[in-house]
Amino acid sequence: MPSPLPYLIIAILAGAGLGYFHFFAYKSLSGKVTNAYTGAPMVGVPVSIVAGGVVSNTVPVTSTVQVVATTTPDGSFNFDKVPDMPVVSVALDGFAPQTIEAGDKRTVEIQLVPNVLSGSVLTPDGNPVAGATIISGKTRVLTGPDGKYVLKGADDSVKLVVKAPGFLANTVEVGKVVTQNVTLQPFIAKAIYINGDSLATPGTLQTLLDLVDRSELNAVVIDVKADNSGRVLYASGLQQVQELGTADAVISDLDGLLASLKTRNIYTIARLPVFWDQAVTKAKPEWALLSKKAPGQPWLSANGTRWANPYNTEVWDYNIAIAKEVASKGFNEVQLDFAYFPSSGDLEDIDYGPQAEGKKRTDAITGFLEKAYSELSPMGTYIGTNVLAFTPYVQDDMGVGQNFESVAAHTDFVCPYLYPSDYPDGFADFAHPAEHPFDIVAATLKRAAGRLTGSGAKVRPWLQDFSGKVVYDAPKVRQEIDAAEQNGAAGWMLWNFGNTYTEAALKGP
Repeated sequence: MPSPLPYLIIAILAGAGLGYFHFFAYKSLSGKVTNAYTGAPMVGVPVSIVAGGVVSNTVPVTSTVQVVATTTPDGSFNFDKVPDMPVVSVALDGFAPQTIEAGDKRTVEIQLVPNVLSGSVLTPDGNPVAGATIISGKTRVLTGPDGKYVLKGADDSVKLVVKAPGFLANTVEVGKVVTQNVTLQPFIAKAIYINGDSLATPGTLQTLLDLVDRSELNAVVIDVKADNSGRVLYASGLQQVQELGTADAVISDLDGLLASLKTRNIYTIARLPVFWDQAVTKAKPEWALLSKKAPGQPWLSANGTRWANPYNTEVWDYNIAIAKEVASKGFNEVQLDFAYFPSSGDLEDIDYGPQAEGKKRTDAITGFLEKAYSELSPMGTYIGTNVLAFTPYVQDDMGVGQNFESVAAHTDFVCPYLYPSDYPDGFADFAHPAEHPFDIVAATLKRAAGRLTGSGAKVRPWLQDFSGKVVYDAPKVRQEIDAAEQNGAAGWMLWNFGNTYTEAALKGP
């Protein structure tokens, strides 16, 4: 009778192979899915197992799904058999996707991090703020009419910058929450312009600040870059400004000045002329608009001055760097002036260079404003953009690259130069528009308001406090202010190049 030993050995080896196959080649895997913020179990979550693949915690694994299980009411899941080198993947709306390389593990714990943040933006008395801008990194959303917002793609380290023209900006560090309400303090800027000469003259500056203290004024617009020369007017720490030699620090201590203004509760606006720039075009002639008639030579405007090329992105970056530097020093707002193409001189003689090929003027200006807004807004700084007075009336770019809707889409304040003396005789059926400041300001603001829908921006005009065709006395300046306040303007700014303002036109504090 043959010995049974060989058969017994075969049976043992077969059983061992089957056991290895079951417990190693096809091992089981279980686990639990919870909310990372609350620790609560998550039911009905699809959990996928794939064979191998590259682990990523930002996107789902792209390998072919082998097995799928759904979590039970206690958040648990179980796989009786999993492939070799298993990778667990969970992708659920409202949460950051997760992938885990399980390896030889028999159990895994998955904590899903919520990445959708919602809430309301409210006034201190609880009223909703419609059209407020919520910024988190590169993501930007607007609140609805009810003041509510939904921000997708957020995480537990998110910082919210919340802005709405007519309110002070607020920056909120968000913790492990899925709902974050934000309160904004109302504020309407009533400003005067202060030029570099006044800033460099302590007595003149003090006189202007005293005027702010004893009147309804609560804001100042300060030159940080001169429009007539392009010189940077403070001691910039930017390496490029220093290398190009474009600074003339007439503001000896900008940090000290801002600290002093803050103690007076004065809202600060940094005025930064962009493309009309003699200093940078002298240091970098290749950045200038060039002449077709005199190849290689700068094009000159009607008053014999140079302009930087708005198509040149290096010019963009130079100005945005200055804007970011002054914003980091504490300015509430950066106002971009001359953010357009020149409008006087032999415009047909301009050589825009190869950067302009296939592009329109509006492409250049809109591109610059979009980049400036995206880089400045996360700093909690408002952005204002000055536009020509007739921009609200026309559908084209008036030859300077500024389209009203495009500007409004990439700024917080649209700021038209609303000077009645500049309007031509016969405008709006007025023989002499300069004699009707209230009507001209009101009509322009109404036209502008109708073109702001969906942008989140507001209009804050420059008003005339100087005499031109007509002497502008206190009653006329006051009519401009009243028209602005009665027709939806988010504040106003008085312009007088010599910084001599009509105090009798102003109310008390």
